[in-house]
Order: sequence, then structure tokens, then C-alpha cells
Amino acid sequence: MKITKAKITKENTLMAVFNNENDDTVTIEGKNLVHKDMKAAFDDLIPHLAFLCEQKEADGKESLDELSEDIFSTFEVSGYSIGGSDESEGVTLVGKCFLKTKKVLNLIAPFTMFNNENEEYEHAFDLQQAIEACKYEVEQYLTAKKWAVVQQELPFDENTSDDISPDAVTESPIDFLSKVAEDTGATLTVNGKRVKPRQPRRKKVKETAA
Repeated sequence: MKITKAKITKENTLMAVFNNENDDTVTIEGKNLVHKDMKAAFDDLIPHLAFLCEQKEADGKESLDELSEDIFSTFEVSGYSIGGSDESEGVTLVGKCFLKTKKVLNLIAPFTMFNNENEEYEHAFDLQQAIEACKYEVEQYLTAKKWAVVQQELPFDENTSDDISPDAVTESPIDFLSKVAEDTGATLTVNGKRVKPRQPRRKKVKETAA
């Protein structure tokens, strides 16, 4: 599974695009809320967004650690898109900045290569590591059911975990995702064609004569 695009939606679910073992382009729109670990992985991209978009919060700063903790409440990274290959492989970050006027400034960082000697971004390696962490969480969401659990009417016990334990997956990713789509109502698209969940057959019941 080669993930090329991932986005946390406004509903706090996941939209992802990846190439499977047959090089099909698969798009899946999940219906389950993302886990807190995925949110944390995407938040780790925020300093890079500030640097790459030359925001005032990054002015005069040389390292990622110099940025104020306030940026994590001021900025948000909602998605990324990977492009290129080999030494030209890189990423485009998509996010926003929350202004004091309560308005939102949408931000799209310039495409940044990970390992190209001509890339001027000095934190490119750290950016690549942060993207790898995001890709791991996306894969866990797609193939291991690592989702958040929404508290319903009954409160959870204090000792109860707030996430679903991953299930072992023995089938192929595309077969597994097809089953997930059927079970959860997620939208699955393969090479631009929507895969419709199979409907269970209903047994016909014979009516007895009165």
C-alpha cells in the first residue's frame, strides 16, 4: 500500500488515496473518527507549515524547537499530498491559520522534496520523518481499525481504553477495505469507479395457507 494523499475531514474522519499491489488508485472516505494518535502525527507537521509558508511565527527562527507552543492552537495541518519519486519525492502540506479576527487563512505549502540536494528547506529530513509517522497512522486506520470511539449514553469505566484494539488482518488490503466499507458505510473508489457495498440477501419466507 503506497499512500499518496491523506486528509482529516471537517467531520474528523479520514479521506485517503493510495496505490495497491496492482497499482490501482484507491480512494476511501472513512466514516469513523480518527484516533488521537493520528491527530498528534498531523500536528507534528504544523511547525513545517509555519516555516514553509514563511509565517511570522517562524521569523528569525532556525530550528523547529524554537517555535512557540502557541502555534499548535493557531495553525492546523489537515492534509498532505506526496508527489515525485526517488530523489525528487516530496510533499505538499495543506492547512490553515486561525486569525485574531476569527477568520481562517487557508495555507498550501510549496512542494518540498525530501532528499534532493537542490532543496533549500533545511528541515526536509525532519519533514520526511513526520510524514512517515502520518502514513503509519493512516495505514493503521485503514487496515487495523485504529479509530476513535465516541462515548454514547453509557459512560466508560475509567480503566477502559479509549480506542479499539487492532484486529489481525490476513486478507489483502483491498479485500479488507471492501469489507470495512460494507460494515461501516465508508465510500471506496478504485481507479475512479465507486465500489458499492454488497447487500445481504434476504431469505424468502413461504406463506402457509390459512
